[in-house]
Amino acid sequence: MLDKTIPINFWDQAPRWLRLSMVFAAGGLAGLGQAPFDVPILTLFGLGLGIWAVGQSLTHSHFAHGWMLGVGYFAVTLTWIMQPFLVDWQATGWMAPFALTAMAAGLAVFWGAAFAIVRGRKPLLICVALFAAELARTYLFTGFPWALIGYVWIDTPLYQLAAFIGPHGMTLLTITMAYWLAHAWSPYRLGLIALAVILQLTPNIEAFAPPHSVAVVRLIHPNVAQADKWNPDRMEGIYQRHIELMDTEAGVDLIVWPETSVYLPIPMAQSEIAAAAQGAYVIVGYQSNSSDNQYFNTLGIISPKGDLEAEYHKSRLVPFGEYIPFAGLAAFFGVQRDMFSFGDGPSTVYLPGVGNIQPLICYEGIFPQFVGHTDIRPDLLVLITNDAWFGKGQGPAQHFAQARARAIELGLPMVRVANRGVSTVIDGNGAYGASLQVDDAGFIDLAIPASLPPTFFAKYPWVITFLMTLFLVSVALVKRPRI
Repeated sequence: MLDKTIPINFWDQAPRWLRLSMVFAAGGLAGLGQAPFDVPILTLFGLGLGIWAVGQSLTHSHFAHGWMLGVGYFAVTLTWIMQPFLVDWQATGWMAPFALTAMAAGLAVFWGAAFAIVRGRKPLLICVALFAAELARTYLFTGFPWALIGYVWIDTPLYQLAAFIGPHGMTLLTITMAYWLAHAWSPYRLGLIALAVILQLTPNIEAFAPPHSVAVVRLIHPNVAQADKWNPDRMEGIYQRHIELMDTEAGVDLIVWPETSVYLPIPMAQSEIAAAAQGAYVIVGYQSNSSDNQYFNTLGIISPKGDLEAEYHKSRLVPFGEYIPFAGLAAFFGVQRDMFSFGDGPSTVYLPGVGNIQPLICYEGIFPQFVGHTDIRPDLLVLITNDAWFGKGQGPAQHFAQARARAIELGLPMVRVANRGVSTVIDGNGAYGASLQVDDAGFIDLAIPASLPPTFFAKYPWVITFLMTLFLVSVALVKRPRI
């Protein structure tokens, strides 16, 4: 068996730059658990190495250690964030690496603070501190809960536990498993590795046959490149492509278009859309404005008679993309742009034949504190998005994984429609059947399954996570565990 003093001596004798480089690499390794790689055992190894290293003698600060671990993790998981700057690469392409660097370095501050607070005094507390860091970035400064650590299990059966402990409970569980891998006796380490491998190889719930179909929905997936979407010479042709994809003799109850799919003012389009729908309700995305010149990213419901029955305005806007934080201060320095206004969600809208739906537009689906937090429990989540901004690989895959997470956590089905990305129907277990992927163009007709009973997490979102945290703190403060 490997002498434990070998890695310890190597770590003690390594120069500072090498130590920090190794921690950075460990964070990057941890990021490979997220979609589209979906190898959670690498997350356990990466985080485990970072947690182990902080327990050794350090000549640099604990903050630097945690920060470098976080930079590595976010540099890998947020690579997709460069894609929006590459749409018009000649004008904004130069900004792409700076955007990734700024995001990775900024979010890593939460991890650095976690390691600095614990300072290695009670090693088990790093689990609680890192969990608190992930919780903080979910809520502070408008929040950005993308690629939470617990999501690495979304493509394994283990994420079904999220129906009880939610996404933050899954994050705490994952960090604790990584700590165990770093500090447990060898037989327990091998057992944990074997468990992770078994979960990785176990077929996940990917297809379903809904026992009780609520309705049949047609998903319109036009696959429009972002560079073409707002080209004045192509907008009418793109709009007509949506109309043509609706025209069929097959009977459907509902048709859903992607985000901002109607370029015209909606009063000019709703009659034509209703006529093409042949008796079905239609959900469409477009931009709208109010009488006081507020502009919104909007989801509207058009009845078979062509009436605009309901509208929902996007409430969780993308900072700097859809609005400028501290706009007054920015204007003082000469930074002014036409921005969207905030809607008043989360909310539900009644859709005949389907029930109460919670409309979600793109970015809103990543917030566990937003989805499902309505006065009336929805029967269905409807998310429309334009994932063309995210490119073809990592971004759409992670965005879709988080949609599945919301369905599992709440026991609610979701209709997800993307311009580019993944369009499908997800059931309350996170399962999905036929789908249209990033490179596909066309439509697909799918049954909408009934919702499941409210999950434990939906009714008591913080109970189990609080008990997990209390247990870890208690054990850490009583004595250093030997596991």
